[in-house]
Amino acid sequence: MEFGEKREVGREILSLSNLLYRKIEYDKKRSGIYDLQYVQGGIIKYIKENPQKDIFPRDIVKRFCLTRSTVAGILQKMEQNGYIEMQSYPGDARLKKIVLTEKGDEASHLVIQHIQRMERLLVKDMTAEEIDCLFQLTKKIRENLTEDLKCSMKNKCYAKKDSRRIPFCLR
Repeated sequence: MEFGEKREVGREILSLSNLLYRKIEYDKKRSGIYDLQYVQGGIIKYIKENPQKDIFPRDIVKRFCLTRSTVAGILQKMEQNGYIEMQSYPGDARLKKIVLTEKGDEASHLVIQHIQRMERLLVKDMTAEEIDCLFQLTKKIRENLTEDLKCSMKNKCYAKKDSRRIPFCLR
């Protein structure tokens, strides 16, 4: 930090986010997975690590705090690129279960290895107590943002009849 520079939590989080994104993109190019975006890798990891669970778009909305339309676009691109299949769910044709394809399953091993390496890098030289403290602080920040965003969206941005436009993770 430069002398006299004001400390701002938001700016620090954005700066870390930019560095993390750059590192992920650099590693992605080295691994040869060019058509897989960061969030898509997270979705593949989530599906792979939950084989006993049927996963639907609404689960992705909730897990990653994305809107339904954003998830629909991401899943459509993943299906086009051959990483997933959207299968009708027995008993309710409206539900579409997300299933990894062979290509998605193969990519999952690289994705999980990459995420594990990244996690080790991020916590390098941190004690267990420091990591716990980091999670406590990020939880508080998430709660503050979520509470404020819920209030803003319910009271200002959308009429009550449009509450369906509020991301599921904020309801």
